[in-house]
Amino acid sequence: MKVLTLRRGRRGQSLVEFAFVVPVFLGVLIGLAVTSILFYSYVTLHLAVREGASAIVHDPRNQTVTAIQNLVRSKSFSLDQNQLSVLVEPSDKTLWVSGVQVSVSASYNVPLPEVTIPLIGSGAITFGSIPIRAQSVMTIE
Repeated sequence: MKVLTLRRGRRGQSLVEFAFVVPVFLGVLIGLAVTSILFYSYVTLHLAVREGASAIVHDPRNQTVTAIQNLVRSKSFSLDQNQLSVLVEPSDKTLWVSGVQVSVSASYNVPLPEVTIPLIGSGAITFGSIPIRAQSVMTIE
């Protein structure tokens, strides 16, 4: 009879241990997923602006600001286009001559779910979308 009582107690202990470990495991798993989304967005945005600046440097006469903005958007097609803004400087195409530095920059708000963590006492910490920026500066030769 005592053996059965011990087994039931150990089953309860396992359940309590599981209840303690699962939230920590889920927190690590969700944190890893969010970090992966941020890193992917960061790399994609940097590669897209580099492509835009490179297009101006290699063929400044046949490019326009709109074409460069569309190129950056097409290279970052997997990102939410409503959260993406692209800026080309100088914006006057007549200034795109040899020796001039051109800059292509973009900003993107990574859409993450809004999470509010209540603090002890009064107040809370709220997490939501995270802004990232990328810039590529090249000189026309």
